[in-house]
Amino acid sequence: MEVNRDEAIRCLDIAHSRLASGNITGAIKFAQKSINLFPTPEAQAFLKRVESRKTTQTPNESNNHRSASPPPPPSPSSSSREHKQGRQTREYTTEQAEAVKRIRACGVHDFYAILGISKEVSDSEVKKAYRKLALQMHPDKNGAPGADEAFKMVSKAFQVLSDPQKRAAFDENGVDPDSRNSGGMPPGFGGARFNNGFSNGAVFADEISPEELFNMFFNADGFHSATFVGPGFRARRFQPRRASPNGDGAQEQQSSAILTFLQLLPLILLFFFSLSSNWLTQTPEPMPAYSLHQTDYHTQSRYTHSLNVPYYVDPKSFSSFEQNPRRLHKFEDNVEVTFVKLLTSHCNNEAIFKQRRINEARGWVFQDEEKLKEAQHMKLPNCEKLMDLSKTKRYNEVRRMMRS
Repeated sequence: MEVNRDEAIRCLDIAHSRLASGNITGAIKFAQKSINLFPTPEAQAFLKRVESRKTTQTPNESNNHRSASPPPPPSPSSSSREHKQGRQTREYTTEQAEAVKRIRACGVHDFYAILGISKEVSDSEVKKAYRKLALQMHPDKNGAPGADEAFKMVSKAFQVLSDPQKRAAFDENGVDPDSRNSGGMPPGFGGARFNNGFSNGAVFADEISPEELFNMFFNADGFHSATFVGPGFRARRFQPRRASPNGDGAQEQQSSAILTFLQLLPLILLFFFSLSSNWLTQTPEPMPAYSLHQTDYHTQSRYTHSLNVPYYVDPKSFSSFEQNPRRLHKFEDNVEVTFVKLLTSHCNNEAIFKQRRINEARGWVFQDEEKLKEAQHMKLPNCEKLMDLSKTKRYNEVRRMMRS
């Protein structure tokens, strides 16, 4: 991922320093880390060269080389320090230590101060502040005391301020909207979060750890999906993690699988809801009051009073609704809510499929320009319908009914 290029270059520089001081193991470690962040030919060639040297070098030669090559003296201009904890050496700069100190000095619920922003900033500025601090505070990149806690505070602040509903609740009462005493968020469809505009957020944010949130922003793999609900739609990253070079990534893969399942849960619920509706229409039991598709029982075609959504009813069972305008109005409200939910689900599927086609065209080594162009121009008819629908005043009323 392009945003990780600078960090990858820094890791490669550290790998060169480790090799110069005779620390081959450390050189391999930082070279692999550089490749994981942003693979470059230089890092891959360096790793191959160091690994071949390690296999050809005997233990005695390795020890002699380390004893004969003392580490270079620290540069006068360098503000880097090293803290040894057992066998592990963690490095950090004075700037990183000061940043940790500033964040730890904030209250745990002083989310704006933690991110270093004001209450008037936009969603994109919240995201920008998180991106900067997450890279600076990540425990793999910052060995200063308290960096782990600061990283968690930054992640928590972002989870609250990146969600319009949680941010509004926090601005109103100043307490964590996820705490039990704050009243929480109003219930929504399927437990998923639907917001306006393009912004990177996390579905089921309460269940995402700071590390998973970081990986969703900065890992190179994964694909995006889009959730339309509001005037725009929210881009989401479904993020499978790479196994570590040492083969110890099984636990991370399991955590990623659980996260992916939680992200797909709303679609799964919609799928079973659709199946159950079809099953009910095939049994001799009383039929549902309406259907969005014509069936043997739902033969009378109608359109809702507001969004002009087509639906079908059983003429016999529907006669009572026609005699009562109030009941008819409420009945068609339910029809429009169901229609928007299903249209959102179809739009999600289209966006996921399009992104997969784009990723396949880009490939791992060579990019197929023709297939990439074809995938990028793929139409999303259900998303276009949802976009047109979101421009109407009635759409916002339907969204409020979905949350109530």
